[in-house]
Amino acid sequence: MLERKKLKKRLTLFLVFTFLVTYLYEFLILFPQWRQVRSVGALKLAPVMFIPGIVALLVRLFTDEGFQNACFNPRFKRGKRKYYLMAWFLPAVLCIAGALLYFLFFRGNYSPDMAFYVGVLEKRGDTVSVPAVKQQVISSAAAGLLLAPILNIFTCFGEEWGWRAYLLPKLRDLLGLKKAVILSGIIWGLWHMPLTIMGHNYGLDYAGYPVTGILAMCLFCEVIGIFFAFLYVRTGSVFPAVFAHGALNGFASVGIYFTKDGGNPFIGPSVTGIIGGLPFIILAVFCFRALQKNNREAPELAEKKKPKPVRQKTERREPQKKGPEKE
Repeated sequence: MLERKKLKKRLTLFLVFTFLVTYLYEFLILFPQWRQVRSVGALKLAPVMFIPGIVALLVRLFTDEGFQNACFNPRFKRGKRKYYLMAWFLPAVLCIAGALLYFLFFRGNYSPDMAFYVGVLEKRGDTVSVPAVKQQVISSAAAGLLLAPILNIFTCFGEEWGWRAYLLPKLRDLLGLKKAVILSGIIWGLWHMPLTIMGHNYGLDYAGYPVTGILAMCLFCEVIGIFFAFLYVRTGSVFPAVFAHGALNGFASVGIYFTKDGGNPFIGPSVTGIIGGLPFIILAVFCFRALQKNNREAPELAEKKKPKPVRQKTERREPQKKGPEKE
């Protein structure tokens, strides 16, 4: 009971301060700036991604939790390397697959000359050459495939060390792994709420604003969170989830470049859409079933098994030989 009480206290501190600091920064600092420019891209969003990791660090220090289960060990050994390959390349592959699927349904919105992106550049006053723009986008995509997990490692580590390496194990100890994975995804989505209100990912001009966007963001974080949780649980290290997060951030919007109108964030070709994100939804189903079926949990998530009682060996006594009876 005492350990459970400590667990709840640490979990509460982490959630309260993570949301409090995030919401204060976004509503008091970012929101006034956004009202002037009406552009999320002009805001300093990078500091927000460090908040979950910083709060997890402080809670570990001030509650004397320590760093025994901090999951810093890469665990890059045979049997685990396949998860690193999945983390590094699979997000980009699925982003491209989702974009192709979108253009299969919405062929009229496909623009090989990148009409939408070229239009954005022209509005900025840039001198545009379509072949040069295409070469730049393709080169950036190729570089992102190889380098995005590393280029985004610091900001993504801030989130993943908080959400996957701190929140998930504690929810699991309280609720079980399946419920913990689902609840952590919802919490992660609600954490994005201020930015969603400011138009991040879904814009401002849609039916049911901002509730529809908040719900969609929770669903998106649920789907992506299952994949990240799968990587973390199977390896016992935070780094595969960090790399997957970085790879996703580098490729999430690649399909938008090839549209005429930018697409629809609720549909595609961005991964936030139901069609653009369909490959990730399918992946999430397989990952969740794998966790549910095999339940090969990381050491820090494994249930403490009760030690089996040790049987004491009883010495076999030799039957005493009876001496000759006395008459």
